[in-house]
Formats: sequence, structure tokens, C-alpha cells
Amino acid sequence: MRLPVALTVLRNPRFRLYWIGQGISLTGTWMQVMAQGWVLTRLSSAAWVLGALNVVGTLPIMLLSVYAGHLADRGSKRRILLVTQVALMSLAFALAYLSYSHRIELWHLFAFAFVSGIATAFDLPASQALPAELVDPVEIPRVVALMQAIFHGSRLVGPATAGVLMAQLGEGSAFLANGISFLAVIFTLIAIGDATRARGAPRPGSSGMGAGFRYVRSEPLTRGLMMLTALTTAFVFPLLIVLMLYYVRHVLRTDERGLGLVMSVSGLGSLSGALVLLFGRDETLKRWLLSGILGVAVTMLGISVSRTLLAALPFILVLSFCVSSLMGRIAQTIQHQVPDELRGRVMAVYGMAFVGLLPYAALGASALTDAIGFGPTLQLCVSLYVAGALTVLARLPKPSPPAPVA
Repeated sequence: MRLPVALTVLRNPRFRLYWIGQGISLTGTWMQVMAQGWVLTRLSSAAWVLGALNVVGTLPIMLLSVYAGHLADRGSKRRILLVTQVALMSLAFALAYLSYSHRIELWHLFAFAFVSGIATAFDLPASQALPAELVDPVEIPRVVALMQAIFHGSRLVGPATAGVLMAQLGEGSAFLANGISFLAVIFTLIAIGDATRARGAPRPGSSGMGAGFRYVRSEPLTRGLMMLTALTTAFVFPLLIVLMLYYVRHVLRTDERGLGLVMSVSGLGSLSGALVLLFGRDETLKRWLLSGILGVAVTMLGISVSRTLLAALPFILVLSFCVSSLMGRIAQTIQHQVPDELRGRVMAVYGMAFVGLLPYAALGASALTDAIGFGPTLQLCVSLYVAGALTVLARLPKPSPPAPVA
């Protein structure tokens, strides 16, 4: 069968195998994310506890990411991922045991979040850098778009499946399913072997753990895109990742199935945004980013005033689409420009902007929600986000022409 041009990178057997394994594993991960947040909202009704859990889980990412990126560039990314995936699988099985034995407590979630954060700190730069090294450089934009698609596609399937499983078999079923899903990516990591494409000659100043920061600081376009990532993480992702659970239970007042529907609609929007990167018209970078920023602002304002599930779902769908296409285009541009020998360290910096800032922003947003309410908190976040993002966008230089995609 003749593949569409956008999907021809899937002819690469090693990337195709890795991509499928990641899809299965990420579906399980999103099941656990939903289950863990749902358990937490059962154990505590305070919004700040959701933010605190994210602080504990991502503190190791902030502390270890630079070293982890350096390790990924110096060693085998595949072997690093094998270790991290086994560790994360073990934690999922342990959570399933505690849940099924009715022993799970609030402190368990915090302890497991911290240990998981250590594993994730090493997992993130390696997992983001490895796919680009399995293919030719000209195929990197398609690889990034396909990884975005599988990430967000799993958001569509995972939460809906978790909602059904939790309603029928209890909360532990989602943790158990996640543990089993890791077997798929572990198998694919073993199967693809260690060899990657040959790297070019190292560029000057590419040695040392701080080389990723030096590269970002010296490249105005990359620096600006990192700032946009940080702004989106600080003011948008607290809603999508943390406060959405609070919103569903305490504002919309729905159950596990309602949460599964919300998460699945969010996943559908995100998947659509990722597919636009593959099949959509190639707009200029600034026009693409401006559309995403304005779309995010309008839909967050819509969510801030919606008080029923039916009213909220369209806004959640479009918000997820805008965030996915916005962040996907940023990741494509960064990955396409970064030299191979710096990929792990630069993606570690990206991971800090994308993940490391989230818990502190979420803690602030959740505490503010307790103090002034959900709607006013979102409206304040929108105001700060638009002001910062448009300022960065106005100063963003024009990217150099990308290499042609065959």
C-alpha cells in the first residue's frame, strides 16, 4: 500500500517499531495519570494538594535534567530508556497493589511521585532525542509530528479506557494496565538495538553539561521558542494537567465517566492538532504561533465561565487542538535545528521549560483557585499569558529555511 508522503518515515522499521511501542506505553501512562489524580481528589478536596503533588513529582526533573541530558549525549539513549521504563513499570505495579489492597494513602502518592520524577528526569531527554537519531535528518520534522500524534492519540484512548475500567474494576485497574503497557516499549527498545545514524563533526563548545544552555542562549530563535514554551507551561498547562481534575469534580460535578469523557475530548483535540502538523498547510512560523496563542486565550476564557459538561466540552476540544499544534510546531523547529551532538542536552533544557516549570505554576494556580475561585484564576492566567507570548512573538527572528523534506 502506498503511504501518504507525510507518513513515509514509517517505512523505517526501527522507528516504526519504537513508535508503536511508545503508543501502547503512553496509553497506559495516561490511564495512570487520570487514576492518580482521581484518587488524590478523593483523598483531599483542596486544589493546592494537586499542585503540591506535581511539585514533588517534577522537582527531580529540575535538579537532574542537565546531567540527564549530558548522559544521553555521551551514552546509549536506548539503555537509559530500558532502565527508566523498568523503574516506572515497577512503580505502577506497586500502586496497583496498594490500591487493590485498599491501603493507598496520600503520602503514598507523594512518595511515588518523587521516585517517578527521578526516573522521568533521565527518561525525558533520552526519549525525545532517540527518535530523531533513528532516521535521516531530513525526516526529523515528520518524526516529531508523529511522536506528537502518538502522544496525543494516547490521551484520547487512555483516559476513556481508564474511566470505564475504574468504574467496573476499581482504581487499581488503571495502575495495573499501565504497568503491563510498559512491556511493549521495553520489548521495542530491546528489538531496535543500539545503532543510530552517524553523527556529524562536533561543533565548537559542544562539550560539557552546560553546552545545551550555551546553545539556547546563542540562538535567538531557539531562545524565543523556549520562552514561549515556558509561558505556555506556566499559564496554560496548570489547567490542562492539574486543575482539570479539580474542575471536573468540583465545578462541573461529574463522575469518573465524565472525567474520562473530558480527558478523551482533550485527547481528540490534541491529536487533531498533531495531525495538522503532518497534513496541514505549511504556514509561516509566526502566523502559526499567533493563531495558536489567540486560540488558547479565547478557549481558556470560555472554560472559565462554563459550569456544565456540555458547555465546557467544545472549549476543551479547541483549547487542546491549539496547544497541541502550537507546542508541536515549536518542538519541530527546535529539533530540526539542534545539532546531533547537543540534542540530548538541548532537549533537557526544553524539558525543563516544558515540564520543570509546571509544578510551581500549578501550585500557584491551585492555591489561587482556593483563594479567589476557578474562573478568576483562569482569567488572570490568560491575561499574563497573552501579554508575555505576544511580546516574545514580536521579537522572534525569522527561521532559516529548513532542509527540504523528500
